[in-house]
Amino acid sequence: MADIAAFDLEAARARVQAIDSRHTGLRVSSCQFPDVVPEATIPQLCVNDPEPAQGRVPEPEKNSSCAGGGLLDQLKAEVAERQRQACDSSRLADAERDGFDRRLRAAFEYFHDLTTQLNYLKPEVARGYFFLDSNDAFRNLAWQEGFADFRTQAERDGGRIERVSLCYTLKGPGERTLERAGGGVERLRQVLFDLGLKFECQERRNRQRELEMATFTVADEVCVQVMWRADFENRVVVMESRNLERLGYAACSLPVEAMGPAMLDEFSRLMLGRENRFRTFLIR
Repeated sequence: MADIAAFDLEAARARVQAIDSRHTGLRVSSCQFPDVVPEATIPQLCVNDPEPAQGRVPEPEKNSSCAGGGLLDQLKAEVAERQRQACDSSRLADAERDGFDRRLRAAFEYFHDLTTQLNYLKPEVARGYFFLDSNDAFRNLAWQEGFADFRTQAERDGGRIERVSLCYTLKGPGERTLERAGGGVERLRQVLFDLGLKFECQERRNRQRELEMATFTVADEVCVQVMWRADFENRVVVMESRNLERLGYAACSLPVEAMGPAMLDEFSRLMLGRENRFRTFLIR
């Protein structure tokens, strides 16, 4: 009771207010800040002054590496040069492919007109085709029917003509008979299929249904196929043929510049079995 009677209420309230202001109130900072000098009173920095005047911030020096000729500028210049070279190469490739397209389109139009005339005239072709080791060649052949066609690239690749084909049939009045036994039957059948020759086959089998002998009747009829294909990588035109001058396959190449009227005329003479200079246009 003596402590309660001696309690100083005003002193306790003063201490509580002091503690509360210390934790929640603004503290007085001990940092010293320089006085701001008006702009008119800032002294000018002389060129020969060893140190800048008080209160003036010196301008930063310019970095010489950003002024040009640095590594980044060199890399940008190299990228631009490579892009220019790529554009030039692309334009050159497109120009070459356009040249192939024009030459092959002209060849197709030529062969289309040529087959139209020959389908009407049906001339004789002065050429004999020897089959295997037989001395009895396919002779007295005449033009039966022919046509020309072409194939283009996909539209995303330009839609240019990349292949021209020419097909025609030569027919004679006769036929020949060939006999084979055992395994020779299938070998001869495969050869006739590969050469595109027209034939009939009569088989003879024993009681066990084993093939003993077969007789092939082959008509004097030859189907000729010629394809002119653009080889963009090697910049040449590849001519692939079947039964053109003889039974079988052949291939040769010629410069795209040679695909003109003179070469097409010489090839037509070769096709009809006449004297020609077609081989002078080929790449040796």
